Amino acid sequence: MMFDLSELDRMPENVVVLAGSGLLTKRHLSAPPDMTVVIRNPEQPSLLFEILREEYPENHPLQLQGKKISRDLTVADLNTTDGIFENAEYLVISPLPENRTFENFQNTVAILRGPHGCPWDKKQTHQSIRSDFLQEVYELLDGLDRNDKNMIVEELGDILFHVILQTQMGVDNGEFTMGDVISHVNDKIVFRHEHVFGNPEELDAEQVPQRWEQIKQRERAKQHKKGGLLDGISRSMPALSMAFSYQGRAAKAGFEWETEDDGWRKLAEELDEFKQAQTPQEKEEELGDILFCVVNLARWHKIDPESALRMSNLKFYDRVHHVEKQALDRYPDLFSMPRDEKEMYWNEYKAAGKLEEQS
Repeated sequence: MMFDLSELDRMPENVVVLAGSGLLTKRHLSAPPDMTVVIRNPEQPSLLFEILREEYPENHPLQLQGKKISRDLTVADLNTTDGIFENAEYLVISPLPENRTFENFQNTVAILRGPHGCPWDKKQTHQSIRSDFLQEVYELLDGLDRNDKNMIVEELGDILFHVILQTQMGVDNGEFTMGDVISHVNDKIVFRHEHVFGNPEELDAEQVPQRWEQIKQRERAKQHKKGGLLDGISRSMPALSMAFSYQGRAAKAGFEWETEDDGWRKLAEELDEFKQAQTPQEKEEELGDILFCVVNLARWHKIDPESALRMSNLKFYDRVHHVEKQALDRYPDLFSMPRDEKEMYWNEYKAAGKLEEQS
């Protein structure tokens, strides 16, 4: 494609020009938000509002320009004013600060890994920061469990740092680029959502996972992968999540109890075998079978067992902390508090929690 570059020297720098008609099928503005964006012949203000609010604050300044109009407004105005684009030839969007953009963050990480960057960041490898990455994921889960929005934002940022850092290592090693990472996941998501991006089809939330499994089988066939039914599920997952994933995929192929009662009977059977086990190895094996059965029962009730156990852990932590706090007001430490008092304060906090849930 050839462009007329005769006027290039007269064009202002750091300006992106987009056609208004080209945004009608978008949900996100395809331009770096730290540049001035000019939308030529803007259309459908309510749709444009939905696009811009993905990136810009609702009070972000805009300007409408044309032969008969020059008007300042905000992103929010696009959703509240009828006929706002009448006589408008351009909508000018002022830039956001650099620190709010993905591209600038990529540049920050690249500098850290560059010749004059940070010795620690330059030293890292794909494997050396693996455990740090996993720790950040767990911290995000903690924020999600607490429904702490500030913590969620912070931990998502830490995870994004690891994603970009790992990708920059790939760039430095000549292995892959950010474009490779993004294009691969984008193509996969589009392919697996053909009911949205391909042939529009109304599916409910229950049908979508079944469709995914069919599509994944087609992907594996296309890529000539001959793995088994459970291949592709990471063995590095926490054991409860791993069991949940195994059972969910196996169930789609017919490895499933006929009724929930079958599951309860199997659990009773495994409990009895645990009681009769003699050696530590036998007890460990039978306990594993019990947990596996419990995970399957959780799946029947559409409960994520990993999340359920995390919530129980946090609940246990809060109750112990409450009893500990009461003990320190009366005793040298928690160990000195009599058992009946521990139980009293435990039940006190438990009852208060139930009242709070009901209110």
